[in-house]
Amino acid sequence: MNEVRILLVCMEGVSLSAYIKELSSLGIAHDVVPSFGDTYKHKKTKYNGFLFDVATVVRAKSKDKIEANRLVERFPVLRINYLLSGDVIRGIPIGKFSGESNEFDYFITHVCANFPGRSLRGSKSSSRVLNVLLRRELSSDRISIEKSVTFDISEEGGFFFSIKRWEEGDPLSVVVKELTDRTPILSIVKRVQVWGKTDKLPGIEVQFLTMTEAQADQIEELL
Repeated sequence: MNEVRILLVCMEGVSLSAYIKELSSLGIAHDVVPSFGDTYKHKKTKYNGFLFDVATVVRAKSKDKIEANRLVERFPVLRINYLLSGDVIRGIPIGKFSGESNEFDYFITHVCANFPGRSLRGSKSSSRVLNVLLRRELSSDRISIEKSVTFDISEEGGFFFSIKRWEEGDPLSVVVKELTDRTPILSIVKRVQVWGKTDKLPGIEVQFLTMTEAQADQIEELL
């Protein structure tokens, strides 16, 4: 099994002890926070999945529940409940990455183990407009550089205005003019919105493949 790290969101109590005991028996690295508002303390750590204690979710503030939903959109999540009477942990997978099994052990050893670790920083995005250069090699001796702007950006990628011809899977490098570190960010086109075919803004949705720590920190500050 690949190395797995889990973030457990659970307030103090008997349930927390039961969850930690189970994670330890599986040899799983984990961190614990008492609320969703505390997840930012681990924003640079890469996780393969989350465990949400049901009672903690129920008592969460509205703004914390919004953060919980944001995590569900990006990570495998198992909502768990400890039954003291039977000394058993029951789970409900939520979100598109979480599979269908409600088994605690299976979620950890199969779902999370096969999900690439991500940091929490990329869970936030912004519609702030930034100036970018989109660079791609058309052939061995031809390079295209297009001036563009962002309409959505995060640590993981963004949507950039463009009326050029692009294909899904096209490699490119991105330079963000507002960043102090202008090292080209190697990227790949994930989706193309062609000019004139819809009433939506033309452009490309891009996934960042490489990014320096300084770039990630500054993008977070700009969001």
